[in-house]
Amino acid sequence: MKAKPNTDQFSPKKDPSNFLEGGAADVADRIDSLPISQIPALASAKVHREQKVFRLPMDIILALKRESYELSVKTGNRVTETELVEKALRAYIAI
Repeated sequence: MKAKPNTDQFSPKKDPSNFLEGGAADVADRIDSLPISQIPALASAKVHREQKVFRLPMDIILALKRESYELSVKTGNRVTETELVEKALRAYIAI
């Protein structure tokens, strides 16, 4: 008669209940390792948003794509072009 296989090697590295509870522990781990200037604005995610379409020169579009990609790679978190535009406009308008 065969013995049951050892499944200890397949144990998850993270607690699955963290995902079910919103992943707050995972976010806390990432935020602790980031400098203050690169912490995403978690509170602004629940702000009402509407779509606004702009026609921009191609050099600005390419620079925006490149910057969002480079920040995503550097921080390990997704940084969208929308976030970069929003930060730039808030700094320009001083909101």
